[in-house]
Amino acid sequence: MNIPVYKPFLTKNSLKYAYDAINSTWISSHGKYISIVEEKLQELLNIKYVLPVNNGTSACHLLAKCLSKKYNKSKIIVPNNVYVAAWNAFLFDNNYDLISVDCDLNTWNYDLEKLEKTILHNPDAAVLIVHNIGNIINVPQLKNKYPNTIFVEDNCEGFLGKYDGLYSGTASYASSISFFGNKTLTSGEGGAFLTNDEETYLFAKCIQGQGQSSKRFVHNELGYNYRMTNIQAAILCGQLEVMSDIIEMKNDIFTKYRNVFDNRDDVKIQLIENGTEHSNWMFGIRIIGNPVYEQAEVYFNAHNIEIRPMFYSINEHAHLKNNPLIKCENDTNAILLNKECFILPSYPELKNIEVKHIIKTANNYVKSLLKKS
Repeated sequence: MNIPVYKPFLTKNSLKYAYDAINSTWISSHGKYISIVEEKLQELLNIKYVLPVNNGTSACHLLAKCLSKKYNKSKIIVPNNVYVAAWNAFLFDNNYDLISVDCDLNTWNYDLEKLEKTILHNPDAAVLIVHNIGNIINVPQLKNKYPNTIFVEDNCEGFLGKYDGLYSGTASYASSISFFGNKTLTSGEGGAFLTNDEETYLFAKCIQGQGQSSKRFVHNELGYNYRMTNIQAAILCGQLEVMSDIIEMKNDIFTKYRNVFDNRDDVKIQLIENGTEHSNWMFGIRIIGNPVYEQAEVYFNAHNIEIRPMFYSINEHAHLKNNPLIKCENDTNAILLNKECFILPSYPELKNIEVKHIIKTANNYVKSLLKKS
């Protein structure tokens, strides 16, 4: 029994539509499936503008470009314990100073008290929201509290989560989505840029497609090739058709985990903020007193279970540590969470017998730590 931390749920229609895209010869950045994806996501998320792109990192880079263009921002507040692409996207052009804020030990997201102090001390800075491991930050509440602050969302892990009854990624100025192979809905690679602002959408669409003007081969902006292919979009169309089935399967797995690991002293799970719904992307546990992640990895691998670590502090990355563009005053909680947290398998087709095996292994690992202490 070898249980991977994640594998995609691919349907016959995803493959059928991909073959159809190939047979149509529209295999690059034009074709009917791209339009279908735009329309389906607009309807699903109740958002005005959806721009499919080649991956979530590109979508995040568009956030940075549009924020600079629309609001002339040069400072952005960021979490200190997220996937590296969230930071990199705002460093690609050397246009931003990053101000990092330590995380909360219960939610694994921003420490909201520290975030509030940072906003008050940096009133000209925008705020990047990252829904860590799918745990949703209540953006509408933050907007009400700080009406003069511009919020953008890296919603790559939060996709299909909710705040105040709205889908995450829809209440901020703009947001990004990833459809990477380990995401709830996938196109292999792929992503999307979301906004309700027409001017922002038009600028993002322009630079997403090489800065093309209305006259072919005349370019008005320094642009990029961030376009989603028709084949990617075709795969995603098949995923969107069975979205409710995928969500139901993942909800069942997450419920089983929560029933075992919630309300314990030795193991903690993410605290879900009031008014929000976790996206149920991946399931993480925090084992109090775990000495180092690698020890848990060895133990679980010996039982044929793949796990993955919680994201590292911003200071763990060679190109970010001591970077003059980044201000990181405290990462104590981020370091602790990286030692004590790890991610369990949580893909849709995970069998009940496998879930039981994972839970048993986790409980035995906790017992092994107690014996050593």
